[in-house]
Amino acid sequence: MTRKQRIVLRTVIALVALLALGWPVLWDAILSGLLVVQVATPLTPGPLHRITRTPVRQAVTFPGGSRDMVATLYRPSRNGAGTGIILIHGVSETGKDDERIVWLADLLARSGFTVLTPDFLGFKSLTLRSSDVEELVASIQYLAARSEDVAPGAVGLIGFSYGAGPTIIAASDPRVRERVQFVVSFGGYFDLLNVITFVTTGYYEFGDLRARIVPNEYSRWIFLRYNLDLIPSARDREILREIAEAKARNPAMDAGPLAATLGPEGRAAYDLLGNRDPGRVPALVAALGPGVREQIRFLSPSRVIQDLRGRLFVVHSDPDDYMPKTESLRLAAALEARGNVHLALLSVFDHVRPNFPRLSLDSFFRVYVPEGRKVFWLIFDLVRQRRPGRWI
Repeated sequence: MTRKQRIVLRTVIALVALLALGWPVLWDAILSGLLVVQVATPLTPGPLHRITRTPVRQAVTFPGGSRDMVATLYRPSRNGAGTGIILIHGVSETGKDDERIVWLADLLARSGFTVLTPDFLGFKSLTLRSSDVEELVASIQYLAARSEDVAPGAVGLIGFSYGAGPTIIAASDPRVRERVQFVVSFGGYFDLLNVITFVTTGYYEFGDLRARIVPNEYSRWIFLRYNLDLIPSARDREILREIAEAKARNPAMDAGPLAATLGPEGRAAYDLLGNRDPGRVPALVAALGPGVREQIRFLSPSRVIQDLRGRLFVVHSDPDDYMPKTESLRLAAALEARGNVHLALLSVFDHVRPNFPRLSLDSFFRVYVPEGRKVFWLIFDLVRQRRPGRWI
């Protein structure tokens, strides 16, 4: 073999080795680009459907707290154990069968994740309770135990809106936190006291940011309706339900006569929800019953965020009229010193739903290019989590 041939051979070997080493990164980048296109056109088939196999769906049950939980398992077409994801449906009556959850679970499985979508009864009944955390912990234990599908310590969780709070709390639980590789909080919150202040008064703040919007009256009274079972008195619950439903239909309705018949704890809840002064919120919350105050404390991720071990993805729409972005800023700041947080504030979502503008020359450069870059890096960071032993 001549010297020239040896040089050519070595060059070819080096290029092949470089391609072999770099292919996983290149494929992750290609996959992320395809997923960006899919996210921009939700609930419709896209390019990823044409190059991937349909995941296998399997109905599964497992013990969860005080009941047997029902879930759907989406298994990707890959060999060996990889990373699993628990997709939490949030506060929704349709639960795991919501078309957006099914669509997203399918996309994640096509991307190589094993995806579990349990039904959480608290969320399906439009409430947040400590039992939801127990069911989430049980879901982590179940998925982590599927050693044929999920590698050790390779469970991720994705929670949306009010469901993101219990998701973080469960992922921080000492029984399972070493098994959690990452958590995604999309449109979530840091402390429920801040959320109550925002829902009732429209005020939010963090650091140098101070702002106020006109509160969404519908959200205010729906928030009350979601949490009526925290009120001990059955009579007060019925009166507050009547007020909440009437106010949701017509915010201008005069609830004074009905409110006058409430007992002490029911009246305290009504006064809090009717308040417009952010400075009064702490005192009004202190007047609530001890059961309500304990739920507010327990369901606040601020209580346990320092116990989280996995990577934290914090995603929030900006602006967001349903949950202030300052709550996500607080989440990211709480773990910023660890350097294991990915924060993304996105203007192409309406709370947790994609809302890309109509494509034009102006929107392409003004919205699609800058926002698309942020969405791409977010998805790329998430996609690479499916490889156990991935790089950070």
